[in-house]
Amino acid sequence: MDNIHTIVIPDVHGRTFWKTVFEKYTKEDYPDIVIVFLGDYVDPYSFEGIDKESAIDNFKEIIDVAKADNRVHLLFGNHDMHYWYDAPYKCRVDNKNYDIIKKIFLDNFDMFNVAYEEIIDDEKFLYTHAGVTQYWLNHLQFHGKMGLETNFGKMKESQIPFCEMLRDMTPDADKLNKLKGNFQGEANLWMASYSRGGDYSDGSCIWADLSEWFYNGAEISGIWQVFGHSRWSKNDPDNLYIDYDRKFACVDTGSSWIITNGKQFIKV
Repeated sequence: MDNIHTIVIPDVHGRTFWKTVFEKYTKEDYPDIVIVFLGDYVDPYSFEGIDKESAIDNFKEIIDVAKADNRVHLLFGNHDMHYWYDAPYKCRVDNKNYDIIKKIFLDNFDMFNVAYEEIIDDEKFLYTHAGVTQYWLNHLQFHGKMGLETNFGKMKESQIPFCEMLRDMTPDADKLNKLKGNFQGEANLWMASYSRGGDYSDGSCIWADLSEWFYNGAEISGIWQVFGHSRWSKNDPDNLYIDYDRKFACVDTGSSWIITNGKQFIKV
C-alpha cells in the first residue's frame, strides 16, 4: 500500500496484534510512515487468557521496538498512569507486579506522552488515549482562570505559570504533554467521569468514555481526533466507531488501523 500516512495501535493489554504492523511495514520498506501506540500496555483481561507476566514481557518488547524505530510514538492511558501517579483509586491493576511495572515506566518515562499530533491532507490529527472533549478542555481553562482570579496574591509564584497554562490550554500536543510530570497536571489527567465510575461529569483525555463523545458539542471543531479506551460495541468489537462529520474515530478494537493520505481508516 503506497498511501499509508499513519498506523494507529490501540489498547494493547498484553496482546501481540501490534507485531503484525512491524512485520508488514518494516522500517526499511516504509521509513516515512508514523506509528502511534495509544497506551494501556499491561493489565490484561483474564478472559483472554493472557497472564500478567507475559503482558509485562510484551510491554518490554514494545519499548525496545520504540527505542530502535524512530517512526514510533508511545502514548499512555489510564492503565499506565496509575503505575506512577498516586491516584485516589486505580482501575484494574496488577498489584502483584506493581513495583516491577512502575520501575519500567519510570526508567523510560520520557518515552511516553499524553498526545501526538500531525497534519494529514492539510488537517490536524490529534491522538490521545481517550480523546480531548470540549467539555474537559473547558474545565481546564475555567480552573486555570479561576485560580488566577481568586488566588492571585495568595498562591506561590511558582504556581502561577501552571494556572496560566490551564487558562490558555488548547488541544495541542505540546501543551497537553506539559500536564505529564506535574502533580497538579496529572490530577487533571486523572479525571474519570461518572460513566467510568469517577467523580466528574467529564473525563480527561485518558479517561473519557466514548459515550461522552455523543454529547452535543463534545467534539472540538477544526481537528480530527483518534483515540482508543472504549470498545463501542460488544456485538461487533472488531470494528471501529468513526464519525466523519464530527471528525473523530474510536479505534479500540484489538487490531491496528492504517490512516491513509485520503483520511480513510483500513484495518491492518
